Amino acid sequence: MRWPAKLSFSLNRLWGRVSALAPSRRAESRAPRATDLVRGGVGTKLQPSKMPAMKIAAYSLVLMDSDGQVVWTREWDSGGVFEFGPRQRLWVSCGFTNHSGCETEISEYEIELMGEDGLVVERFGDSFGDSVVIPPGESKHFPAEWRM
Repeated sequence: MRWPAKLSFSLNRLWGRVSALAPSRRAESRAPRATDLVRGGVGTKLQPSKMPAMKIAAYSLVLMDSDGQVVWTREWDSGGVFEFGPRQRLWVSCGFTNHSGCETEISEYEIELMGEDGLVVERFGDSFGDSVVIPPGESKHFPAEWRM
């Protein structure tokens, strides 16, 4: 059986490991070590990528109607700037009380995270299958989770 001139990376790695079992000195020198993380060939080590921490200074709740128009928004200070790093979760629960004299219809909401400069660095939220109607004087909580 004749192998094609260009083997895929995964076949190359597999062939190198199978060849390492053979009592050939040349095959052993080509086999990758188990302690090396290999990318692109034997001998190149993969450096773990580090995502920079995100600095959050404030957040806001944006409520929208079925047409995507903003119905209500409010911004809160986060109590100081905090760093949010990889594999961390952020749970936010914002509340809305309808102080108007008529019902408020909400179809979706977003929570915006803002940096020290006041610019939005991330948005996340949810939309409802059916609109939620909040009568005057009633409150509704909008929870959301974001993972970096």
